[in-house]
Amino acid sequence: MVAVSVIIPVFNGATVVGGALESVFAQTYRDFEVIVVDDGSTDDTRAAVAAFGDRLRLLTQANRGPSAARNAGARIAQGRYLAFLDADDRWERRMLAATVPILDREPATVLVFTDAQPVDECGKPRAESYVGRLGYAPAMADLLSRYWPILPSAAVVRGAAFARCGGFAEELRTYEDSLLWLKLREQGAFAYVAERLVAYRAEPAAARMGRYLEHQQRFLTLVRERYGDAARRLDRTTREAYPAALSHEGLIALGRGDRAAARRWFVAAWRARPTRLRYGARLLRTFLPLRLAQRLSGAAVTRAAKRGDGAPPADAAMLVTAGDLRHDQRHS
Repeated sequence: MVAVSVIIPVFNGATVVGGALESVFAQTYRDFEVIVVDDGSTDDTRAAVAAFGDRLRLLTQANRGPSAARNAGARIAQGRYLAFLDADDRWERRMLAATVPILDREPATVLVFTDAQPVDECGKPRAESYVGRLGYAPAMADLLSRYWPILPSAAVVRGAAFARCGGFAEELRTYEDSLLWLKLREQGAFAYVAERLVAYRAEPAAARMGRYLEHQQRFLTLVRERYGDAARRLDRTTREAYPAALSHEGLIALGRGDRAAARRWFVAAWRARPTRLRYGARLLRTFLPLRLAQRLSGAAVTRAAKRGDGAPPADAAMLVTAGDLRHDQRHS
């Protein structure tokens, strides 16, 4: 048995999967196997993977989504531990060396995760850190209060615990990782490595949150069925994440002096959550002289500018923690 099974789900990733594979084969830790699951690609993905020859196993299936692809790879995995690397992400050379030994020496730990470096499509850094101020191993109460920034590409999990959880929920094409982390935390402790050992292909928070809406309600239903009232805060912050991300983009636009763009973002945020008064207030300010609008929204604009256009998903959730909600109500 090998120590780690590296599972790479890919759909139409011919231009990026080679980079992911190169980063795996460059690892300083060598006791691993590689399984690529082609999830119904219609481009040249298979040819790109075939270029690596017999150094990996290629599994093909009809398109069923990332959860089903990862689970298919896990079913044929021979490793004690499972590491999931998305095809458009890359590992630093020490990724496995920094995580696997923790699982070896701490039998009660079921998942180890690292920080990540968000990058754009050209590999240029978009933010300093993926986890931000949430850089520690969460307790169950933490996971039930807000989105927790654990990337699948930045996590190594104990295979037996993964199996007991039933793997990723295949009915979900988003939020599947958040649900799995909750189930895994029931099995044991998490550990955190405070190093950016993954280059994560990021996109603006509003676009990312928009893609999540389709499966949001089903995710929240599954969470409420499993955890009941303990998940009320997670339900609230999850619902708030999308309008918060839209408003975040509006604040960035306002900060750079583009009132028209800011107005469009604030309109979208207000429509998504019309009961949140601060979105309406920010929209109204875009009709004021620019400097006055910026001054009235000064604290919020400053926070958005610090997070930047490439703010990782964690920041969208951070905007709606209890402390931030109180702050925004005072300084919206």
